[in-house]
Amino acid sequence: NPTAMGIAPDGRVFVAEQAGRLRVVKNGTLLPTPFLTVSVSSNNERGLLGVTFDPNFAANRFVYVYYTTASSPIVNRVSRFTASAANPDVAEPGSEVVVFDNIPSNSGWHNGGAIHFGADGRLYVAVGEGHSGSNAQSLDTVSGKLLRINADGSVPSDNPFYSVTSGNNRAIWALGLRNPFTFDIQPGTGRIFVNDVGENAWEEINE
Repeated sequence: NPTAMGIAPDGRVFVAEQAGRLRVVKNGTLLPTPFLTVSVSSNNERGLLGVTFDPNFAANRFVYVYYTTASSPIVNRVSRFTASAANPDVAEPGSEVVVFDNIPSNSGWHNGGAIHFGADGRLYVAVGEGHSGSNAQSLDTVSGKLLRINADGSVPSDNPFYSVTSGNNRAIWALGLRNPFTFDIQPGTGRIFVNDVGENAWEEINE
């Protein structure tokens, strides 16, 4: 169950598996040892759902992932890992740093999970509405949103709802999404295109 992939600056392909393994494809070959394995809840649409690389990856070796925690309370989180200096195909043991935590995963459905760094150097995080449509328009939850945070997990004060929200909700950058499972950023312009999963009739690509 591959859920997401990212291409490192050196050309290696990192593939996230729903069950919690981040695999590496190097020179066309899938390496037997995962880069990392996180303990996840993988029922419904939960699991290891996103991966991206720090803009300064060549120097700091930082890899970011989005996953659903296995222990109660079950939530989604963004964590940072550091590739081993001795063997960059695996993460340094004990290197996990939780960057952004307590992203709701109440139902197990519509977790979102895509993460990418924007042209502004901020980390963008796509979060589903948890199978509850009313969440998408509410500023009282990060569910159903595209979030914008700094690489260390702090929230930029120029986010659009920073002054009218508090805590994690200050990270809200765009609202009204159902399940933004994937998105990408156009090179050169920085425009963000979000693939929002529909239901019976329509899918959307939102700019």
